[in-house]
Amino acid sequence: MKITSFVLKNYRRLAEVALVLDDKKTVLVGANNSGKTSCIGALHTFLKSPDNLKFRDISKRNWKEIRKLGEQVEGKFPDSEEIEELSSTLTKLLPSLDIEITAEASEAYKVRDILPDLEWCGGALLVRITYEAVDIIKLCREFTDVRGVVSKHGGEASLWPKDLNDFLEKGRNFSKYIKQKHYILSKEAEPATETEPVIREILQPLKSDTLKKLIRVDVISEQRGLGTEDNTDQKGPYSEKHRLNKLLREYYERILNPDDFPEADDLKVLGQQQKLETDFTDRLNTQFEAPLKELEDMGYPGIGGNPTVEISAKISGTDALQKSSSVRYRFDKTEEEFLPESYLGLGYQNLIYLTFRLLEFRDKWMRVGKSAFSESDIEEGIEPIHLVLLEEPEVNLHAQVQRVFVSKAYNTLRNHADLRDSETKVDRPEYQTQLVISTHSSHIIDNIDFKDLRYFRRNIADASIAMDYTSIANMSELFAKPKEELQFVRKHLKLTHCDIFFADGVIFVEGQAERLLVPEFISKNFPQLSKRYVSMLEVNGAHTHKYKDLIEMLGVTTLVLTDLDSVDEQGKSCFPQRNLNRKTNNDTLKKWHPKEEAIDDLVDLSKDKHATTSQGTPLYIAYQKPTNISDKEVLSRTFEDALILENFENEYFQKKSRLKDAKAAHENDSKTLSESLFNYVKDLKKGDFAFDCLFHLADNEANSFNPPEYISDGLAWLEKQLSLKA
Repeated sequence: MKITSFVLKNYRRLAEVALVLDDKKTVLVGANNSGKTSCIGALHTFLKSPDNLKFRDISKRNWKEIRKLGEQVEGKFPDSEEIEELSSTLTKLLPSLDIEITAEASEAYKVRDILPDLEWCGGALLVRITYEAVDIIKLCREFTDVRGVVSKHGGEASLWPKDLNDFLEKGRNFSKYIKQKHYILSKEAEPATETEPVIREILQPLKSDTLKKLIRVDVISEQRGLGTEDNTDQKGPYSEKHRLNKLLREYYERILNPDDFPEADDLKVLGQQQKLETDFTDRLNTQFEAPLKELEDMGYPGIGGNPTVEISAKISGTDALQKSSSVRYRFDKTEEEFLPESYLGLGYQNLIYLTFRLLEFRDKWMRVGKSAFSESDIEEGIEPIHLVLLEEPEVNLHAQVQRVFVSKAYNTLRNHADLRDSETKVDRPEYQTQLVISTHSSHIIDNIDFKDLRYFRRNIADASIAMDYTSIANMSELFAKPKEELQFVRKHLKLTHCDIFFADGVIFVEGQAERLLVPEFISKNFPQLSKRYVSMLEVNGAHTHKYKDLIEMLGVTTLVLTDLDSVDEQGKSCFPQRNLNRKTNNDTLKKWHPKEEAIDDLVDLSKDKHATTSQGTPLYIAYQKPTNISDKEVLSRTFEDALILENFENEYFQKKSRLKDAKAAHENDSKTLSESLFNYVKDLKKGDFAFDCLFHLADNEANSFNPPEYISDGLAWLEKQLSLKA
């Protein structure tokens, strides 16, 4: 049994998204503010903490409609028929979550409470969780009463509540009147309409605890607060107790602590305390031997003198008040010296924290040790599905540790005799673990299969959704059985970097010289662009077009800086010339955009036609265009000769004798500059050329190169595109 997918509606910028889960690991990626954290938060709210939902969690596009419902109630209090319609309309505007669970026919006894009918013989099961008004009449009555008071005494002042939105947002009104409901859905969906893309019949209501018997949910938030001991922001019935606890502990430390200047009556107690601490410490370290061994499998302490972890019991008045044991780090077991917990780096603290949280989740799920007696629902048995939500595990972790942790995390969650065979290491099917990770780390993606990625794509408001919103692209559609082009893309990204999945925009460059110098052009000439998160990938023109499917699925604004790459009728490299049937050898220009082959057509292409959309994705293909030197047209073939042409009078290039000779030959018409530069670049070691240019720029702040015009045009387009999406 497993969770196949979630369909979430009306939650923040996730107006309507479908998240398909992998059987084991699902990794959420995307640019900043694309909705990854919102998705983790929504799953936690719907499946574990239903009272967490707040009014502002409702998608912004629905605020106006909810406000109109309030105005409608104020104008005329609804009768019984209108109340029912009002309640139905409000429910459609509130967040909802559809869950698809796949089970075998042999597991029917586990899912008997959510079966759609007695004819079910295995396959998909659907449950919907909604938020609805529990007493719509009382809600309307209280709202109209307080609005009546405001209308009489408001005057020029803006008093609460201004409207129904304001009423629901203030205090506990939202959680008072809006509650979660659960329903079984039909397997068949009705055809999509303009208002409802997919309509499923609601068969019958469910008890709210039904799903909890099937799915256990555990969450590790990004806000882990390492190094903090007291949560001063904690709300709820125990908040005062925590403040009193802290007050008593501080009083004990300052006034009563027998460790400070002990009196005669304290000595006997201190002796007994130390013996208890020694015995308890031995017991604790014996109990923690197995989980600490699992920590070693995660790569800690590793090499380099990192201290090992041990547990030291503290039995004193202070510890009795705060109910905790201290953690310390020892470098050598034969010596007494140790470090307190706070002295270890945040990275290792975070690794230890994450590992033990995963161990805790697994062991509580499997009812290990004392948890078998502390679980309130033990009589219901172990939940068949364990859903673990992990937000940004990379926080404070070194890049190498990020790779190791994510590759080991799922195995840690399965390292139990009832979950995995100890000899074959094969998962047992009785219980399913599904790990969902949100991340901004390209190092984490380096170590996973791209089919596990779910890309959160940011979209601007359009006719269908009147707000900026997110859609989720399922990368398994591309990478589960990738075609030849995508096999290259997967391998290339693994060998370079994967930050394309987190970028606001992407720049493909042709070679090493562009990769080194384009960032310099951006910082000097396009300061607004330098503020955006732009991924730069070096791929030559023979392969850039292979990224087409991925770029279209990501929808990320893309600039391709490529080369004209002219060849003659025999297919041999040559300098570009007009009216000689010269062609391009660049597959990006031939197969992606502008899908032209003749050099004459390419050099004459107007600037506005370099920009296009590739299945809705903004795309600009830039390549060398004609330049005038001494009132004569010159065509360049690659970045190197285009850079020289754009900076032809620059002292750096004029010092080179072959270029001075080329200039003279161009002026006296003995040899075209296009041919001279083609021969010059052909003899270059392009890596040396690039680094020599870079060293020249670094040698003096006054040194600079103008970017070739085609690159300037492309970067200006990209800057404008990304400013529109800011």
